[in-house]
Amino acid sequence: MIILVSGCSTVSGGKKFGSPTEGMSSKDYQSLVFLDPQNTVRMDWAAVKDMPGYFLIDNQGHPSISVVDYDLAETIKKIDMGDTGNHHIWILPGARYAWSSQRYETDQFWTIDLTTQEVVDKFPVSMDGKTVIAPLHVGFAYTQPLAVVGNILDKENGYLTFLSTATRRPLQTIKLSCHGARDAMFTLDDSKVFVTCQQEPKGVSIVDVKSRKEIKMIPISGGRAGAMTPDGKYFLASAKGAIVIFDTKSGDIVKTLKVPGGGGNFTCLPDSSKCYNGLRKANSIAVIDMKSLEVIKVIETGPDANRLYLNPANTRYGLVANESGKSDVVTVIDTQKDVALKNINTGLGPHNIAFNPGGTRALVTTKKETVATLIDTSAADPMEWDVITTDIAAGIQNNGVRWVPTPEALINAMN
Repeated sequence: MIILVSGCSTVSGGKKFGSPTEGMSSKDYQSLVFLDPQNTVRMDWAAVKDMPGYFLIDNQGHPSISVVDYDLAETIKKIDMGDTGNHHIWILPGARYAWSSQRYETDQFWTIDLTTQEVVDKFPVSMDGKTVIAPLHVGFAYTQPLAVVGNILDKENGYLTFLSTATRRPLQTIKLSCHGARDAMFTLDDSKVFVTCQQEPKGVSIVDVKSRKEIKMIPISGGRAGAMTPDGKYFLASAKGAIVIFDTKSGDIVKTLKVPGGGGNFTCLPDSSKCYNGLRKANSIAVIDMKSLEVIKVIETGPDANRLYLNPANTRYGLVANESGKSDVVTVIDTQKDVALKNINTGLGPHNIAFNPGGTRALVTTKKETVATLIDTSAADPMEWDVITTDIAAGIQNNGVRWVPTPEALINAMN
C-alpha cells in the first residue's frame, strides 16, 4: 500500500488535494476537493478550472486504462490493470487516488495513484462471509472518509459494502432485503444511504449509516437507477414506466410519476430546479420539475437514452449518451428550453461522457468499439460542437471515463 500524502492546494476556494485520513475532522474532510461527478452531488469544478488534465478511460474488456491527452487528441499511455472487468473510475475525495470498480462476476477493485498513474493496490470487496458479485457503482460520503458499493449482478442476495477512503479498503458488508444493489448514495448529512436494487425483488433499500443496518426496503416494480438531488431533499429511483421520488428525511415515497420507457440514469441541474431521467426504451429523456414534482416534458434523443452530462462551464447545455449497441450518436440538449438541438456522430454504443473542467472538450466512450470519441465543446453556441476524432485509442468495452489532473499538476497542488 502507498502511504498517503496530504497537502493544501493553491486552487480557488481553499480546497485541498491529498487523501482522507482516519479520524480526520468533518471540517478537514469537507475541505478536500471532490472531483467525482457520477454518483455524488458535489463536484468542485471551479477549484480545478485552470488545471491541466487528462481523461482516463476504463477498458472493461481489455486489462487497461487509457490516458488521453485531449489537447493532443491522442492516448499517451495505457495503465496496466493486470485483469479485465474494470468498468468505472471513481475519484476519491482529495483526488490523490482513484478506484476502478468491477463489472464482471468477481469482486476485485483496483486503486490507482494519480500522481504516478499506476495501479498500487488490488483488493477483494467480499468480506464478513459474504461474496460480493460485481461491485460497480460507488457513492461517497460528504462529511467523513466513507464510501459504499453494491453487488449489481447478484440475483440471490443484496449486499452493501462500506469502504474507507482513508485506508482504501472495505470495512463491512451488510445484507439488504432487495437483490443486486446498484446505486447507493448518502444523504448530505451522512445519516442514511439510499440504495436501488436491480435484481428481483427490485426496490429501494434505506440504510442507517451509524448502526449499519437496513431501516426498510420499498419494493419498486422494474426498479433500476437512482440519484440524490443536489440539495439533498429527494432521492429519485427510475423504474419501468415510472420515476419514484423519496423524501430523504422521512424515507417515504412522496410522488410516483408515470413516464414512457424508463430505467435510465438521472442528472439534476446544480440548483436542483430540474432533473433529467433517461427513458431507455422510449429513446427519450424526461424533464422533472422539482418544485411541482411533475414531468413537464419528454425530449426525444436517440436509441437507449441513458443519461445527460452537463457542460461544467455552462450547464445550460449538455450531451445525452444514447447507449444502445446499435446507436452511434450523442444528443446536444438545451436545459433552459428543454429541447434537443442536434445529434453528434460517435463510435458505436456511446456509454459514458466526461468534460474537462473548462468545458472545452468532451470524451465519449463507445463500448462496442476499441476506440473512443473526442468532441470539441468550446464554442459558446452548441450547434458548433463537433467531433475532433472518433479514433482515440482505448479497448473493447471502453465504458467509464473521468477527468483527472495531470500528475505534475496534482503534485504541485499537494505541495
